[in-house]
Amino acid sequence: MILLRTLHRSLFGLGATVALLVLAGCVGLPTGKPAGPWHEAYEPINDPASEAFVSNALQRAVAAFGDPVVPVNKVLLRRSKKTEAAKRYHIGEDFSLTECFDSSNGVFVIYLAVDPGHVNYYALLGHECTHLINPYITDWYMEGMATVFSQQICKQLGVKWGDWERHFNRSRRQPYALSYRMMLQLQEVFPRDYPLMINYTTPIKKRDEWLRIDIDAWLDSLAPARRLQALSIIEPYVKELNRNVGTQYAFQTPEALK
Repeated sequence: MILLRTLHRSLFGLGATVALLVLAGCVGLPTGKPAGPWHEAYEPINDPASEAFVSNALQRAVAAFGDPVVPVNKVLLRRSKKTEAAKRYHIGEDFSLTECFDSSNGVFVIYLAVDPGHVNYYALLGHECTHLINPYITDWYMEGMATVFSQQICKQLGVKWGDWERHFNRSRRQPYALSYRMMLQLQEVFPRDYPLMINYTTPIKKRDEWLRIDIDAWLDSLAPARRLQALSIIEPYVKELNRNVGTQYAFQTPEALK
């Protein structure tokens, strides 16, 4: 079984906006810094099919959630595997991450933990494309939303969603599985209100660029009866998701469930 671990932070302290999805293991901190931008230390993915997927996925993400908070003008794809020139640097490998590299010019970098052709390649790429809408949100609501979008965009574009569905539908504790199922249920019951959730955000800490979904603000936008329905969907997942809160991801328990 593929285990997913997560880490959100400024990329190795450089202040770049990232959303990180790591496969089977933690990324170590570097002891040295490569010359130039970080993405140049990783292998480029020059694959027309991947570029077409990103273009289509972004268009559909915008249609679903609205315009990105940082207009996306260019997306660079990188396999998170060090180039030969960067082998001597102690920097992480085999992670999936969306980095806002240059917000002034709308340049993003998507790093992927696996090669094109891997069973989970498009599942990871679809997930990361969702973070192009707002790479500053780092909580379990957003992660679940990105995973749901990944599944649906893969189906729409006719590519396999890897082996995620089998794992995510049976795991009782894995936070990516729980957040996926929670958000999928919310989308099914609230198809119009669900995508608006991404607009309700609040800083995780004061004067912090990282955001979390303000779930209470979203719930307050619903009629009372529907609010109770949404709370009944969220409640079974609260305990386990709160166990996975820390420096990596935030999670806000609705006030009505405290």
